[in-house]
Amino acid sequence: MHPAMQRRRHRLMIRRTTQRRSPRRGLATFLIVSFGVFFLFIGGTAVGTGAGLLAAYDYFSTGLPDPHIIDGIDMPASTYVYDRTGTTLLARFECENREEVHFSEIPDSIVDATVAAEDRTFWTNDGIDYTAVARAALANLEAGAIVQGASTITQQVIKYAGSIKLEQAENEPPISAAPSVDLDPGINAAATDPCEQPDLTFLEGRGFGDKIREQILARQVTAAYPGRAGKERIMETYLNLIYYGNRSYGIKAASANFFGTSDLSTLSLAQGAFLAGLPQLPSYYDPYQPVENPRGPARAIARRNDVLDAMLHEGYITQRQHDKAAAVTWEEMNPSKVTSVLREPHFAFRVQREVARILEAMGVANPEQAVRTGGYRITTTLDYPLQQVAKEQVKKWVAAVADKNVHNGALVAIDSATGEIVAYVGSVDYYNRKDRRVDGQFDVAGLGRRQPGSAFKPITYSSAFRARQATPATFFLDAVTQYGSSNPQNAYIPTNANIKEHGPVLALDALRYSLNVPSVMMQYLVGVDVTAQFAQSMGVASSDYILGKDPGLTLTLGSVPVNLTNMTQAYSVFAAQGTLHPATTVLEIRDRDGKVIYDIAKNGPGATEPMTPAEAYLTHWILEGNTNPRTNTLWGERAQLFDVNGTRRHAGFKTGTTNDFVDVSGFGYLPGSLTTGVWMGNNNQDPLSNRLGQGLYSADGPLYLWHDFMKLAVNQAWDWNGQAPVPNNDFAQPPGVVRASVCRFSGMSPTGACGKTIEVPFLDGTVPPRDNVHVNKRGSAGFATPDASGNGGGIQVSGSCFDVVAEVDQDGRRPPEMVAAARRWADRFVNGQLGPRGDPNKIGILGPDRVWLLIAPLRGNNGFGAPICGQIRATPTPVPTPRGSGGDGCKGKPGDCTPVPSPAAGGIPLQPPTLVGFFAVPAILSTVPLAARVIRWTRRRRRRR
Repeated sequence: MHPAMQRRRHRLMIRRTTQRRSPRRGLATFLIVSFGVFFLFIGGTAVGTGAGLLAAYDYFSTGLPDPHIIDGIDMPASTYVYDRTGTTLLARFECENREEVHFSEIPDSIVDATVAAEDRTFWTNDGIDYTAVARAALANLEAGAIVQGASTITQQVIKYAGSIKLEQAENEPPISAAPSVDLDPGINAAATDPCEQPDLTFLEGRGFGDKIREQILARQVTAAYPGRAGKERIMETYLNLIYYGNRSYGIKAASANFFGTSDLSTLSLAQGAFLAGLPQLPSYYDPYQPVENPRGPARAIARRNDVLDAMLHEGYITQRQHDKAAAVTWEEMNPSKVTSVLREPHFAFRVQREVARILEAMGVANPEQAVRTGGYRITTTLDYPLQQVAKEQVKKWVAAVADKNVHNGALVAIDSATGEIVAYVGSVDYYNRKDRRVDGQFDVAGLGRRQPGSAFKPITYSSAFRARQATPATFFLDAVTQYGSSNPQNAYIPTNANIKEHGPVLALDALRYSLNVPSVMMQYLVGVDVTAQFAQSMGVASSDYILGKDPGLTLTLGSVPVNLTNMTQAYSVFAAQGTLHPATTVLEIRDRDGKVIYDIAKNGPGATEPMTPAEAYLTHWILEGNTNPRTNTLWGERAQLFDVNGTRRHAGFKTGTTNDFVDVSGFGYLPGSLTTGVWMGNNNQDPLSNRLGQGLYSADGPLYLWHDFMKLAVNQAWDWNGQAPVPNNDFAQPPGVVRASVCRFSGMSPTGACGKTIEVPFLDGTVPPRDNVHVNKRGSAGFATPDASGNGGGIQVSGSCFDVVAEVDQDGRRPPEMVAAARRWADRFVNGQLGPRGDPNKIGILGPDRVWLLIAPLRGNNGFGAPICGQIRATPTPVPTPRGSGGDGCKGKPGDCTPVPSPAAGGIPLQPPTLVGFFAVPAILSTVPLAARVIRWTRRRRRRR
C-alpha cells in the first residue's frame, strides 16, 4: 500500500471515532447525500431513461479509467535473493514486504474473516453497499461531520490499484545504458531513499462529485469482473494489496511476519481472524509498535474477537468455533516477529547495487526502487557453504594477529574464468557496531578504499611490459635515489622496507622481493599516465580517479586507495591469461511471473583483454615464483600451495603493506581458476604494530589467511568448482614469448665476462643486446679501478669488473638522479663502506649523501658475479719515523717515534685518522692568538705602573 493510501485510510478511521459537532454542515451533508442517492439510484429507477439522469451519469463518468483496472497491475512485491544453487535464501529486498498469493491458496477462514470485518455484502453487492451508504449518511448527519465511510472492498481495490497504475504511467523508462563495472565504488553521493513515494491523487478528493465517480467506477469494475470468479479476482487483489502492519503488505507477508509461516493453509481460525482485523488500523493494532516501547497484543486481540463476533453473526462459524478461537491467547498463537531476511548482508547489498545497474541497462524506470518492488527472484554467484569457510578463516586470522593491533579483515574470492564472486566477506563481524576499529556494517570489500601498498607493483610492471618499456630482465641499481630537488627536504627519496640497498637487481627480483627503490625506477620508465590508464583497463579504478590523487612516482607503491574487490578483479586477469571477466554477483534474474529476464551466459558483462596472453605470462612467471621456495627464499616456503596429491601448485601471489602500517593485504590466484584478495587492518585507520620482529607485515597475517582459505577452496568439492578439486594446472608458454639467457646481474645477453646466467621469458623483439658493461679494467683488493692511472693505490691487477654506472648511464631514459645514485653506491662498495651511517629515519631530511643504508646482496646471492668497477680512494696511514736524525732511531723503541703521514703502501689497508688527531691541531692553533693577546695585555699593565 502506498503511503498516501495509508494516510487516507487512517484519516477515515480517525473520523469514524471523532465527534465534531457542526449542525449546519451536517444538514448540508444530509441534503446533498440524500439528493444524490435519491435522484441517481431511486429516481433513476423510477424515471428510467430520463434525460437528466443520463446527463448526470455522462458528466460524472467522463474521464474514468478502464474498469479492468486490476488487469496488468504490478503490485510492489518483495525481491528474493538466493545463493548459486537457488535454494538458500540470502536476503529479501522491499519497500513493501509483499509476496503475492493466488486465491486458490487462501483458506476460506481468511476470506470469510476479511468479508465479515470489511465488507459484509461483498459477495452480493455491485461494488456499492447501499445500506452502509445510508448508515454512514445518518452517522455523518448526527455528528455534523464526515465521521464514517462506506467503502467496499471493491472501492478500496480501485483506490490502491488506480494509485499504482497512476504512478507507473508517470514514470517513463529512461534511455538504456550499458552495464558497467563500478570502478570507483563509494565515491558518488548517496542517492535519495528509493522507497520514498510521492503523494498520489487517484480519486483522492472527498467531495460529493468524487464519491459519485468512485461509486460509478465501483459498479463498472464489478460488471467487468462478473460472477463468482470476478469476485474472487477482486478479493485476491485486495488480500495482496492491503497493509497489515509489521512491515507486511498482503496476507502472505503478514502470515510470515506475525506467525512465521508463508503457508496460509496452516493458519488457525484465531490467527486468520487476528490478521483480518489488522487492516482497519494497522499501526494502532500492531503489537510491535511503537518500536521504542511496544504496546503489546491487547488491542489486536480485542479486534480479533470483534472479527470473530462478526463471523459468527454472518454464519461463517459456529458458536463453538467462535468460543474456542476467542479463548486462544497471544502466546498460544505462536507469534514470530520476522520482518527481514538478511543472511549475508555485505554480499546481499552488493547484489542489490549490481541488479539496479542491470535493470537500468534494461530500461527499467527507477531501477533502485524496482529492485525493492519488482518481485524479482535473483540467483547469485555465492557458494554459501564456501562463504561460511571464508568467514571462519577471516575471524580466525584476525584473532591470531589481534596482538598486532589488527581487529578487522575482509576477503573476496573470484572465479577468474567467469568473474563470479563465490565468497565475499566485507568485515570480520557485520553486527559489531561498537568497536570503531571494526565498524562491522561498513563493507570494506565493496565500498572501502584502502591503499594496496606493494600489491600495486604488478600493475606497474605489467604496464611497462605491455608498453615495451621494460622486460623481466631490465636492470636496476637498487640504491637510494633522490628525485626532484637537490635539497633533500624538498625531494622524494624512497627506501626499501628492509632499509637496505641491494645493488644490481633485475626487474624480476625487484617485483618478486617487493623492492621499493627499483619499483619507483620502473614507474619512472613507464610513466604514471600509462600505468593509470592500464589500471583502469584492469578494473582497478578509473584513470581520472587515480591521477586526481596526484600520486606521482608513489603510484607503484600503492599510495592511491582502491577497492579490494577491484584489486582482486585485476589479479584475476593474470589468472585468465590477460582476459578480464568483470566481477559479478548475479547468475540469473526472473521476474514476478518466473520469466528469465537476465542470464549471465547471454546477458552478462562482456570480457575484455587488457593484456595479451604473452604479456600476462611475463607477470605470472614472476608472481608464480613467490610461491616457490627455490625462487623466493623469503616467503616462498609459507606461500606454496599443494594439490590433493601433495604436488606444489603454480599459484601466483603478491603482498602489500602500506608505509604507515595502516593496511596490509595479499592477492593470489591459481592459473585459470580462483583468485582471492584479502585485507587486514582497522576501519578507524589505527596503525598496526610495526615493531621490529613483532610487527605485522602482509607476508604474515594476510599471507596465512590467503593460503589457508585457498587450500580449502581449491582442494575440496564445492558448487563453484563442479564438486571436484581444482586440477593442478600451469600456463604453457604462449605464442609471442621467447626464452633467452641473460647475465644474472646485468640482464643483458651473455658474454664470457658476465659470469652466471639465467633463462628469462621475453616478448618477441625485446631480448636485450649483448652485455657491454662487464669490461677489462685494472683493479685492487678485489675491487676494480676504472683505469691504470687511477688514484686507488694498492697492488694493481688486471681483470673484468661490472660497470654498474655505465649500465645506468647508457640508458638514455634514466635521469641524472639515477646515475648519481649508481655512482654513490659503486663508490661506497668498492671502498668497503657497506655499513649504515646515520639515522635512516632522517634520510628524507639529510639525504643519501649523509645517511647511508646497509649494502647487502639479495638473499641467496653471495655477490654480484664480478667485481664492481669503481675508484678506490687514497686514505692517509700513520707510519712511524724516528725523532732523531741518525741510525736506526727508534728501532725497538716505539715510544721514541713520532708518527707522520705518508702515502699508503701497496696492499696495506689504510686506517682513518682518530677523532683526537682530527681535532687536536685546530684546538692547539686556536690558542696562539689568545696567548698573544694575554702577553700584550700584561705589557700594557706594566707600563701603567
